[in-house]
Amino acid sequence: MNPLHNQVERNCEHALNMLKKKEHQLKGVHLLVLPEMIMTGYHWRDADHIQPVLEAAQGQTHKWCKSVAKMLSCVVCCGVPRRKGRKRLNSMIVTSPRGKVVEAVDKVHLYESDKTWAEPGDGFKSVETVEGLPVSPVGFGICMDINPADFKAPAEKFEFANFHLQHNSKLLVFTSAWCKNHPDDKPEAFAEKSDVELSQETIDAWLNRLRPLHGKRVIFVCANRVGKEELRLLGRDTDLCNQFCGTSCVISLEFWHLFVLMAAVCWLQGCRAMTEISMLCEVLEVPEGGVILP
Repeated sequence: MNPLHNQVERNCEHALNMLKKKEHQLKGVHLLVLPEMIMTGYHWRDADHIQPVLEAAQGQTHKWCKSVAKMLSCVVCCGVPRRKGRKRLNSMIVTSPRGKVVEAVDKVHLYESDKTWAEPGDGFKSVETVEGLPVSPVGFGICMDINPADFKAPAEKFEFANFHLQHNSKLLVFTSAWCKNHPDDKPEAFAEKSDVELSQETIDAWLNRLRPLHGKRVIFVCANRVGKEELRLLGRDTDLCNQFCGTSCVISLEFWHLFVLMAAVCWLQGCRAMTEISMLCEVLEVPEGGVILP
């Protein structure tokens, strides 16, 4: 999904229409995952700029998630900029099939684009159960969380992956606005890449940061947005745009090497669909149709 910046009502309507077109395919779905800040757009220059779209419990994105969760009778996980007291947080809300927000997960490792307005969350989260999901415990993460803190912590610490290893997370829900470039990259670094090349780099990065979980019975479910946003929205004096990498996926980390093999074949054939969800669910003994991403 490629949202229009600062047009929450339009984006919610567009997302709903996308789902309604596929409604006949969504029966029996357990989990719907949407990308990071998908209804608002990702780049904001400061706290005042983002203030109109920060949400409390009755915000538009919250209402959308509650309505869709009840409509599909499934769990909905969606990224949203959230206001909690005086705190401004980059969050994921988790809504049960009954239309109740049961978890709010806050981004811990802030990316450069978050630091213009957000505060870090208190810590990573894994919960014993989520009503409506057949797999547990359930862990959560938001984009930069998978990377070393501030890109300064030793890479081999694997803070995010080791947390979920220690908490025995079996399902890892990851909402993201993973982009091609850091805002401070030199202009030449913003040259466009093909979808195939961009997807390969993105998958390689995620799998590398999840290495402590390789070979474990963990399902990694990622929703990452597509499209572009202008860096001027961050307050930068430039006409450059940052490109989001897409590559939403469902990966068995137990059989991660098979996914890499399947992905390589798809990339060689120019195929954008890198995983067949029904086959993956069968391998993992998860009910077919149990996981879907927009």
